[in-house]
Amino acid sequence: MKGKGWGRNRWIFLLLAALGVLLFVLGGIMGGREDIRTDYAGYLEDRVRALCLSIDGVKEAEVFLTLDEAAAVSAGMFGEGGASAYPAVRGVAVVCTGGERPHVRQTVTMLLSAALGIPSNRISVAGVR
Repeated sequence: MKGKGWGRNRWIFLLLAALGVLLFVLGGIMGGREDIRTDYAGYLEDRVRALCLSIDGVKEAEVFLTLDEAAAVSAGMFGEGGASAYPAVRGVAVVCTGGERPHVRQTVTMLLSAALGIPSNRISVAGVR
């Protein structure tokens, strides 16, 4: 009689174990999506910083990007085989040496507008104190 009861309990145990594994996997996928967005924003900020530092007159730069969750762009990044949807860049703020000079500010703005595909009114450039 104990054998029959254990048989029934075994299936329930296996079902609960399978649900636990499923929840663990789904939690990893959902959490991983946020990590990808964070990595993507950091990646873009690093690239924008590198572009700014390549401009004559800019020796230091701090960059802050705002991403638009509603608008997504398709890109294959981070070693992924296929293309994935990533949030589009909404705006960029740059604080850099030389940012108080109009020529440097205009150069940074034009470069980032072309590189990120956003209008210049979504880019703000300021000088370092």
